[in-house]
Amino acid sequence: MVHFQQIALSNGLFLGEILLASSRLNAQSLPMVLKIREQIEAWRHDPSLVAVLVRGEGERAFCAGGDIRALYHAMSQPEFLHEGDDFFRHEYDLCRELHRYPKPVIAWGNGIVMGGGWGIFAASSHRIVTESSVLAMPEISIGLFPDVGASFWLQQLEGRMGRLLALTGSRLNAADALAFGAAEFALPSCSFADLIATLQALPWNGVGERDAELASGALAALSAAWPCPLPEPVWLPLADEVAAICEGDDLLAICGRIQNYQGDALALRQAAALQAAGSPTSIYLTWEMAQRAQALSYDEVVEMEWIGARNCLRHGDFHEGVRAKLIDRDDQPQWSPKALTMVKVADIESFFQSP
Repeated sequence: MVHFQQIALSNGLFLGEILLASSRLNAQSLPMVLKIREQIEAWRHDPSLVAVLVRGEGERAFCAGGDIRALYHAMSQPEFLHEGDDFFRHEYDLCRELHRYPKPVIAWGNGIVMGGGWGIFAASSHRIVTESSVLAMPEISIGLFPDVGASFWLQQLEGRMGRLLALTGSRLNAADALAFGAAEFALPSCSFADLIATLQALPWNGVGERDAELASGALAALSAAWPCPLPEPVWLPLADEVAAICEGDDLLAICGRIQNYQGDALALRQAAALQAAGSPTSIYLTWEMAQRAQALSYDEVVEMEWIGARNCLRHGDFHEGVRAKLIDRDDQPQWSPKALTMVKVADIESFFQSP
């Protein structure tokens, strides 16, 4: 479910609010995505609507991603595979539309920001975290790959942090999200009412670039006035180690360094464990997606990911990963193949061909 409202501003204009609301940590379903696309298209052409605010219902999550259970049922019944195709198509197009939206899009990234939720967050022009924010692209754990444009934007994070996140499914807290460029502003979770009041008082003028600058200045001032009680950064002190571990263009060498880490950093040991439990095919596909994305436009990346996602619906480890993680909950996926060294280049290449 998703709710929309227009919040009146002091100068007679309006702020459009998108409230993500579902029982599964505000995960997106196809009907939700379709409604959001329809609403932002209407707001795009409404001169009285000057900016968009996206947030999640409750305090636990902004959005935990897509409705993976629905995708599992689509994969389990071939006659419904088209529903999985449609979900990925519209989810990716939503992120593409937000990425290019002509009006400021402000994302209140409180709580869990994962998978497709991070896709919406990353596509927003103004990204706010709170003390409870947790960002991750954990797709290798279910046999998918970091999508919704992540083959492009995850690699834009500072250093080689995005590469480590993609290949392990590790998490960023709010302090690390700011440090590595995944967010620009931090506010306490209790300050949401003040955020709305600040946005209502701004002299919006309906000119996208000027309004974006206006919003940036106001959010920076509000962040200074409302210092956020950020957690201690986990990855920032390890930035040099991460850069060294993830250096180079040899996937097996990088994964070997992750797996053979013998240092004292708990986060890196946990990253190794996450990677060891992930789908070898997904790890290889994640790497190849990111490598190819370097030479592609944003639109080309989205199209490449859509082809890859459709193939994941039809073969590979996606069905098995969701079964083990969310359906049977035995957490014992039977990956095929079972080791990264057993993955065949030809099999990875098939994910880039239209099914």
